[in-house]
Amino acid sequence: MRHTDGGRRSPWLRRTPAVLGIAAAVVAGLAPAAQADPVTSADSTHTVTLVTGDQVVVQDAGGRQTAAVLPRPGSSGDFVNQRVDGDLYVVPATALPYLGTSLDRSLFDVSALIRDGITDQVPVQVAGSAPGVQSGKVTAQSGPAFGAALAAQAGRDAKNHFATPGPLFGTASSVRLAAPGAPQQAHPNFPMHTVRILTVNGPNTPVDASLGLMNTDDGRIFNAFPYSTGGEERVSVPSGNYGLVGWFPTFDSAGRVTSVRVVVQDFVVSGDQTVTIDAAKATSQVTVSTPKPSNLVSQTLEYFRSAQALGSQGYSFGVGNGTAYVAPSAPSAVGGFHFNVQLHSESPDGTASPYSYDLKIDSAGALSPNQHYKVTVDQLATLKENYYSDKPGRLEGSSRIIFLPYEFFGFGQFAPLTAPLQRTEYVLGGADLLYDDALLASMNTGGGFVSGGFQHYAAKTTTPVDWLRGPLAPGLTTPSAGTTSWFCNACRRDDTIHIGLVPVLDSDGHGFSLDAPTTGTVSTSHFQLLSGGKALIDGKDVTGGEVAAPADPADYKIVYDQTRTAPWFHQSTVSHSEWTFGSAHSGTQTVPDGWACDPVTGKATDCSALSLVTAAYQLNTGLDGAAPAGPDQVLVTFGHAPGSQNLPFVKASIQVSFDGGATWTPTFQADLGGGRYRAQWTNPASATGGDVALRVSATDIAGNSLTQSVTSAFSVPGAQS
Repeated sequence: MRHTDGGRRSPWLRRTPAVLGIAAAVVAGLAPAAQADPVTSADSTHTVTLVTGDQVVVQDAGGRQTAAVLPRPGSSGDFVNQRVDGDLYVVPATALPYLGTSLDRSLFDVSALIRDGITDQVPVQVAGSAPGVQSGKVTAQSGPAFGAALAAQAGRDAKNHFATPGPLFGTASSVRLAAPGAPQQAHPNFPMHTVRILTVNGPNTPVDASLGLMNTDDGRIFNAFPYSTGGEERVSVPSGNYGLVGWFPTFDSAGRVTSVRVVVQDFVVSGDQTVTIDAAKATSQVTVSTPKPSNLVSQTLEYFRSAQALGSQGYSFGVGNGTAYVAPSAPSAVGGFHFNVQLHSESPDGTASPYSYDLKIDSAGALSPNQHYKVTVDQLATLKENYYSDKPGRLEGSSRIIFLPYEFFGFGQFAPLTAPLQRTEYVLGGADLLYDDALLASMNTGGGFVSGGFQHYAAKTTTPVDWLRGPLAPGLTTPSAGTTSWFCNACRRDDTIHIGLVPVLDSDGHGFSLDAPTTGTVSTSHFQLLSGGKALIDGKDVTGGEVAAPADPADYKIVYDQTRTAPWFHQSTVSHSEWTFGSAHSGTQTVPDGWACDPVTGKATDCSALSLVTAAYQLNTGLDGAAPAGPDQVLVTFGHAPGSQNLPFVKASIQVSFDGGATWTPTFQADLGGGRYRAQWTNPASATGGDVALRVSATDIAGNSLTQSVTSAFSVPGAQS
């Protein structure tokens, strides 16, 4: 991991804090396939259900990790993440006062939960009883009851400043994870000293505080997140230099965080001693002014320390739209120090043309007493975001994680929006900021995690972005510009073919997976890879696989059928796709060095991309996925799989159907060159109030082809009353 320190500010900062990394991204990996070995991507995505009913989407992609929270219904949205020893903890703020006493910290170690395969339900041991616990488990369905009861408890105990908290829920003296959980801490073979940490809010006023403590000489010696109860915590540590951060939150009666005070200080341990950390010193309020008026929606503060030898500690605290104060600090003497502020703000209610700001600002080396930051127009990039929805008033969630140069982890949560929606979104521009955007298509059901991929934005530029613009059809993802690490999803390595389709792609190339089948939701698919009349792969509910192929040149065919229905959408419900391509032994590398074909070694040796034809659509619909009766058109761009040669196309066909695919109507086509075709037709009055299907096909000069049809690709609205 690379760290940059030295107390300097990036040139684009004019005493201006920065962005809210709120995000989550989902990458469709390759599922196991019948008659073939499953492909394991270097990238991975896991959705973990916490004991509180909140869900965390954890993604490892391109050498970075992100964690985005989908709060349970009724949640305050205040979360803490702590990172130590390679493990990530995601903790609702309401759980902090009870960690290590009545609540087991391992309940929130999402890294350990993933390792243990505990992603959809949490096995627990309860001394007493607790809401949401059924047969020794908390499920995604029962977890919100646990989370609501915990928030109510925190609200009650906050009135007494957590001075004498009793059993959780009045009956539970402890709630433990009934699984291995977090790794056991090593006990170093060093002389140990007792450090008494006093947490106060002014002289002789003890308060609770959540702490982060690390040996800044070598994080392997000591690295932990103790909690001070009643104003005192004792730790046993070896001699050396230490960095300490204290978080002092205040809660309202509903368990929401209303403010947080942050104090950091370094000290040297050479024997038993007492260290006092005082919340009253945190008097510098963090504020940000934007070029246009905006209201704070959410704010996250992150503390990051890196040891001089090895090891690091990260601690971020989400405070919603509460206030945040920090204490000015002396420059760190040993190891690296960063503190960043992330925020998401939106235009006032009723604004005719809504807009938002996502900003992230870093302090390196020390904390300044001046915590007011001013963002200017010339620092910003403009994103013209279009959120499509074929269901009016659909509650979606947008997520934007922002990486600073020293960061390889991003944390946030989905911010709700009502689609269809057009919104101008302003972000800080610059090559040292990397954005990972995502969309949750249905906040109510948790369906449709849509990945936007990594992007850089230059200041004073404008970028259009379409989310869920139809038709939505299976295909192949394309690496973002500047991507150096990529797992090839349609490649051949020597005599091994591996293919991994993305089940659903929108017109901007954003991909997502099928929802899990539930009541009211249908998600089925059938994948086949054929050659010479033989099925090399034949699997249900998979998107590809890996299989050995003869070295001699041969023709191959992929057939992929998909049906998807759910309450939150009604278009692009059925698709049929057929790819034909030729392939032979690959003894040379034709893809970039940073690409991986071998999931074991992560190398691109002898890897060549398959010549699968791709199709990108631009329907002429509104944000509701509808086009009126009368003249209409679509722009289709045919291309090839990432890494393969872009061969010219010799023929293409685009057709529409007004009876669900029973009959097809040719269109008037114009070849625009470069694989681009414009098709024009007329939506008849008889189609009013119904849906229109779309079918396209194209063949290149080598005979590689694609034929793809999508049922209910768009709608023709009924007459307005």
